[in-house]
Amino acid sequence: DAIPDPKAVQYVRNDRGTPMKLDNNYYNNILNNKGLLLVDHQLAYDSRTKPFVKKMAKSQDYFFREFARAITLLSENNPLTGSKGEIRKQCNVVNKHD
Repeated sequence: DAIPDPKAVQYVRNDRGTPMKLDNNYYNNILNNKGLLLVDHQLAYDSRTKPFVKKMAKSQDYFFREFARAITLLSENNPLTGSKGEIRKQCNVVNKHD
C-alpha cells in the first residue's frame, strides 16, 4: 500500500464538544456512545475501566489531578535505546530471543 501524503490526510476530532480544550468532555462523550473508535466504546463499557471513565466524566478536578499524575509518570520514563532496548512486535509481550 502506498503511504498517503500527510497533507491529504483528514483531521478527525475525537472530542466533538470541546476539541481544542483540555477537559474531561471526552469521557462524557464515550459514556453517551459518542466515541470515535471501537476502543472508546470498550474503555467506557469494560467492567475493568468503566468506573474510572465514570469518575473522569463526573469530576473535572479528578480528571486534571489524574492527567497531571499520568504526565508526571510519563516524564519519569527512561526507555531503553539502541542495543539495550527493543521495539515490541506485540505491545503486551516481550519479543522472544533465540
